[in-house]
Amino acid sequence: MDRDEIRRRVNAVRYWWHHIDLGHGIVTPGHQGGGGERNGTVRTLERIRMPQDLTGQTVLDVGAWDGFFSFEAERRGAARVLATDRFVWESEEFGMDGFLTAREILGSRVEHQVIDVFDLSPETVGTFDIVLFLGVFYHLKSPLLALERLAAVTRERIIVESHVSRLGADDVPLMRFYEGSGLHGDPTNWWCPNVPCLQ
Repeated sequence: MDRDEIRRRVNAVRYWWHHIDLGHGIVTPGHQGGGGERNGTVRTLERIRMPQDLTGQTVLDVGAWDGFFSFEAERRGAARVLATDRFVWESEEFGMDGFLTAREILGSRVEHQVIDVFDLSPETVGTFDIVLFLGVFYHLKSPLLALERLAAVTRERIIVESHVSRLGADDVPLMRFYEGSGLHGDPTNWWCPNVPCLQ
């Protein structure tokens, strides 16, 4: 696929959340934050400390959206990567065009399954060495139930990334409930844990 065709395919996607380097000097547009900054995909990658070498490992990416972290796990040598999402991929506003387009352009072997986090089980998806749960926790009405579902499909490690609150003392685990659009004007944001709670 040449540069012009890649650019045409990227421009045909109605909404990109991740900034994905597709080669040929083309990076998907991604989401711009409130201050005009990029969404911090690379900063998030640095913060989550995903192992540099995933050779032979299996990885589940829950809430994959455009698949940046799925493709990165594959790039780092993972033997199998399964990207999952439901909310975004079934949404009329977003859809899964970004993921499918990036996967094709990259020539990726990342698998995908449209499934909700609460439907994850060894029977529905199998089990994985590493589970990525990035930017999803605070969107859930029942976050602890979600962690139980993740634990059931994890053999070694779950990497959780979440918005956190400075609520309470440093050693008291607390989680704040947001009604309506109380957190960043987004009605899909329900809970915000402080660091001890998330730990």
